[in-house]
Amino acid sequence: MPSTSISSAETPKAASKSPMDDSKNFEMQVGTTIEVPAPGIVDAVHAAEYVEYLRLKDHFTANPKAHRSMIMRLDARILPFLFMYYLLNSIDRTNAGNVKIYTFMKDTNMTNTQFNLALTWFIIMYAMFEAPSNMMLRRIGPRFWLSSLVVCWGCVTLGGAWVKSYHDFVVCRVLLGLFEAGMYQGCFYTISCWYLPNELQSRCAWWYSATLLSGAFGGLLAYAVGPLQDHHGLRQWQWLFIIEGCITIVIGCLGLLLCVDFPEKWSSRWFSEEEMKYLKLRVKYRNGPVPPDMTFRWSVFFEAVKDWKTYLVASLLAFGGSVPTYSVNYTLATMVKSLGYSSIQAQALTSPPYVFAFFCVIAIAFYSDRYQCRARSLIISYTVGTIGIVILWPSLYYPKLSGLSYFALFLVIAGYNMQGPAVGSCLGTNVRNPAKRAAAMGWMSTWGQLAGGCIGVNIFVGNEAPTYRSGFITIIVLVAVGGYGACITNWYLLRRANLQKDRIPPAEIEGKYTEKQLAEMGEYSPYFRYVL
Repeated sequence: MPSTSISSAETPKAASKSPMDDSKNFEMQVGTTIEVPAPGIVDAVHAAEYVEYLRLKDHFTANPKAHRSMIMRLDARILPFLFMYYLLNSIDRTNAGNVKIYTFMKDTNMTNTQFNLALTWFIIMYAMFEAPSNMMLRRIGPRFWLSSLVVCWGCVTLGGAWVKSYHDFVVCRVLLGLFEAGMYQGCFYTISCWYLPNELQSRCAWWYSATLLSGAFGGLLAYAVGPLQDHHGLRQWQWLFIIEGCITIVIGCLGLLLCVDFPEKWSSRWFSEEEMKYLKLRVKYRNGPVPPDMTFRWSVFFEAVKDWKTYLVASLLAFGGSVPTYSVNYTLATMVKSLGYSSIQAQALTSPPYVFAFFCVIAIAFYSDRYQCRARSLIISYTVGTIGIVILWPSLYYPKLSGLSYFALFLVIAGYNMQGPAVGSCLGTNVRNPAKRAAAMGWMSTWGQLAGGCIGVNIFVGNEAPTYRSGFITIIVLVAVGGYGACITNWYLLRRANLQKDRIPPAEIEGKYTEKQLAEMGEYSPYFRYVL
């Protein structure tokens, strides 16, 4: 078989010219063109598919308007339902913070300690079932798996309107954690199966921004139910659960009919036959003529569990993301109320910081995709959030500085949410095998949510209000070690791996491996380069 032309992000062009010769080309190492000898490596079926992929790629490269139109239609077909799912996921998960400042605590005879413990049970269930849920997603597909989860947690949210005690609330939060567990990494994984690395983080940002708008919509919805106290014999917090639960069930049922599936099992009348073929082939052959191993095996799960990348990214999620975001999400309404506002005013004032964060998340994601710099975007995100903490903490000691405190909340919420799409993209881009990627993202999120969530919901204790000294110290220390430290370590190790592969002469690789061996290597293949 003659040599085959493939993408230059995928392998070094020649021993004489390393991609490191040009720093910009090195940063953009996913998706350009090179020569890779293929004798004895690629079977006839994959060779024919790869030739067809190259033909279609040349066609769409020569017709940028057609390519742009196709990708925009793909965005319009994939992102809206995932956006709605995660919006409802975030609203239904964090509504406990909204109901707390109404009569919920009094009506259920719950203490602050019991309330925090119930939230912790949610986090435990959420974390325990993320990895199994992602493995089920890989086998069943997002259309049926994710949509079914939405309907189930919608029913649980609706049932939350009739809790009478702490034990009832714990049951609801446990079931909510069980059904919501699959959504965060499930959406990340679904997007990673459709988009190329230089498109991934910006799409993840549009989807992830749902959690920010949920803060805005959730606060406004909680504000809107304020006048409904004792309407039809129901409290304000009961109306909140009823409205949110009903909306969630309806959207989940629509998703069973309209949500997307994985590329290998989905087609749409929105695309021509050639467009659909190209969308499927481009993710399959984005790293060259050898497609990734698509076979589900439990050994792949254990590979993900043993991979150091999984734990470094879990640290980014847990300590650079989950701890500050969970702690602030569940305390924001109470914190704003302590600045001198009524309960209803506090609900409304929780919205603007999330709207600001929405634009920041989109901006940093486009920057990261443009320059393929995950680590740099993470450092910027942590820095913005930490500056907010440094301003917020001391200003809470002085009631007259309520305006400064409120401004600092904008930075805290924006900064620690900006990191979300980059964290998911780290594994979405740098783990090649789809089954291993599903396992790694689920396992990463399990530990990230378990460590970060359990800490985050318990560090802002009621008897330290309104200054929360222990909580702010915990955030600063964990972001410094688990955020900045893990980010720099991950960048260094990935960069070193790329440099080691660059030093391997192409002649040493040719004819040494079969197609099956290269596919099973995944990201450890000498032709693969990590995005930094």
